Amino acid sequence: MRVVIAVPVRDEEEGLPSLLAALASQHSIEDLDVSLHLLFDGCMDHGVEIAEDFFAQDRLAGGLSVIDRSDTPNAGRARNAAAELAVSNMDGCVGGILLSTDADSVPASDWIARAVDALRVVDLVAGYTRRDRTTDLASRNELEHYLEGLHSLRRRIDTIPYDPAPSHPWVGGANLGMRLSAYKNLGGFRALETNEDNDLVERARHAGLKVRHARDVPVTTSSRTTGRARGGLADALKHMQSELTEPRVEHPCDAARQYARHALARRTYDHSDRYTDWHMLAADLGTKADLQSLAKSSANAEAFVMKAVPHHKTVRDLPLSEAARILATLEPEHFFDYATV
Repeated sequence: MRVVIAVPVRDEEEGLPSLLAALASQHSIEDLDVSLHLLFDGCMDHGVEIAEDFFAQDRLAGGLSVIDRSDTPNAGRARNAAAELAVSNMDGCVGGILLSTDADSVPASDWIARAVDALRVVDLVAGYTRRDRTTDLASRNELEHYLEGLHSLRRRIDTIPYDPAPSHPWVGGANLGMRLSAYKNLGGFRALETNEDNDLVERARHAGLKVRHARDVPVTTSSRTTGRARGGLADALKHMQSELTEPRVEHPCDAARQYARHALARRTYDHSDRYTDWHMLAADLGTKADLQSLAKSSANAEAFVMKAVPHHKTVRDLPLSEAARILATLEPEHFFDYATV
């Protein structure tokens, strides 16, 4: 099986050697045809020289390309260019896989093998991206722990066989994998200033593609607070580092009730061959949409859920510590009254 790895690089001289060493030492890939493709986005450091030396040593097949630095950083532009460079080396390939990571990230030693295993079942895999601890961000650590616990509850209320609990809530270009067919069907990454990774995964769900949030496909990424793209992870970390008050989050019961609405919509779609009172379902979901028509036009249950369940506004919020205490008391069955057909 052909596997190509796409990495956008911009002034990552410090972190690049660790990424390259991690990719060169992957295990359990003997049956895979793996190549690495680096896209240098107007770099002004010695990253190109580091990469040239790496490929000269034949440590991993692949190559590099350079594009001019844009006036403003654009994560989507660089990631799309990196992906297109990688995919261009797969002409005529059937069943290939595209993996994406970043130059300030270090994949686990079995990252490629585990991503390939996941992609035998699903179309896209959003791996687990954990931050290093070079920056002291206690409040961010607590927030991430809480959100992961909340997402675990979500997947126990709204179960998806191909994305089983505990799953995780994160999507990031530092740890994405997809079947080549899925990438081409979606038209690749959009040239967005930031969140090009989330945009692609959202479009995949709307298209009926299967997405797994895999904890067993880990990458460690930088906790730096100075980044390339405005509104990216570095900006979020910098904001939390300067914030003096405890973060506030949505009441976990309100979030769980929304997950139960998702479960109700999903189960209805899966059993839509039976008699369904679509008007009653609309009332339960709080929408006036023609749900029967939406169901007929949806590629699968996940696509239907995304169309049918309205986004809800946060009405109640709580300090993070209080929300965490409440979350620890919640069980899926508290919300199953929403999730029956």
